[in-house]
Amino acid sequence: MQENFAAASEAVPAETVAVEGSVKPKKARKPINQQKLQDNLWGWVFCIPLIVGTIWFVYIAFIMALLLSFTAYNSIKGDIWETLFHLGDNIHPDGAFYWYKYAFTYEIGGDFKMNEMGAYLFNTVFYMIGIPIGMILAVFFAVCMSRDIKGGNVFRVLYYFPCVASTVSIVYTFKLMFSTTGVMNQLLGLDGFQWLDLTGNTTLTWNQLAGTSTPGAFMNDPFWCQGFFSKLVIIIMSVWKGLGGTIILYIAGLSGVNAATKEAAEIDGANGWQIFWKVTMPDLYPTIFYNIVTAVIGGMQIYMEPVLLVGERSSTSGYVSLIWGYGVNQSKVSQGAAYGMILAIMIFVLTMFQFWLDSRKSD
Repeated sequence: MQENFAAASEAVPAETVAVEGSVKPKKARKPINQQKLQDNLWGWVFCIPLIVGTIWFVYIAFIMALLLSFTAYNSIKGDIWETLFHLGDNIHPDGAFYWYKYAFTYEIGGDFKMNEMGAYLFNTVFYMIGIPIGMILAVFFAVCMSRDIKGGNVFRVLYYFPCVASTVSIVYTFKLMFSTTGVMNQLLGLDGFQWLDLTGNTTLTWNQLAGTSTPGAFMNDPFWCQGFFSKLVIIIMSVWKGLGGTIILYIAGLSGVNAATKEAAEIDGANGWQIFWKVTMPDLYPTIFYNIVTAVIGGMQIYMEPVLLVGERSSTSGYVSLIWGYGVNQSKVSQGAAYGMILAIMIFVLTMFQFWLDSRKSD
């Protein structure tokens, strides 16, 4: 056998052995697709403004606000760049975390004392009651509109119309509707009921509403009575205004529901309610999750609607009003920055909690 192997080796030409032992030649580079390169360049050109704007107005602004929150900087007397570049020399004299301690300890109110940040945060959380209400209504209307009915597109346009209407015009309409002589009082048979405190001088308490004189700060503090009715109007207005956009998203989600699965469920004898919960809702879950996450983030930042409707009031204004009030109106930029950092942390924690719940559901 060894002799045969040696003979076979001798029979192989020397040129073949040399070629097999040498390095394989590199593949020729493909020519550059000029059209594709041009498309990529134009894509980056259009993306650069967004990238630069995001870096400057989000990331850099966030870092600046974080650093300023540890100082006593104000926009009247201070130089912001001098403060930031010499941060060690400009830390708040009462400690770097002074404004954070202030946020959790400062109280407002008369007989009924409460933490200022807690009051504004309570208003913000109260407004978020409208999120599940809006979600349920949006799913209901989306299911109705997704059916093959005559004039369905007309209804979609009508329900989406409030989303493109001016917020100022909507607020003005609701002011008229819920005024003491407005249409809501006429429909409900209420004579001169005060839904909104538009003057700031006359505020409704539970004792005044019930005609009693019960002692106690809760019964005599307008925050819990007038504030409740004003916030109720704001919730109604916010749900009505945002309903159309949510409906459109749910209609798009319903178009992706597996028709074969629904047909199989019908053949197996499932009724409409069972098909909705067992087939439609699982396929609609990604849309629901997206709407909830974005609604919570937006709800935590509510500002314009309460201020336009009744003005800056501790009984109705959202948490963002604190950031604006201290950072801009009072020029206490470092204090406003600290309140902004607290809000950012709360939104981050809430968002991560929602993603954690989503991951548990997926598992």
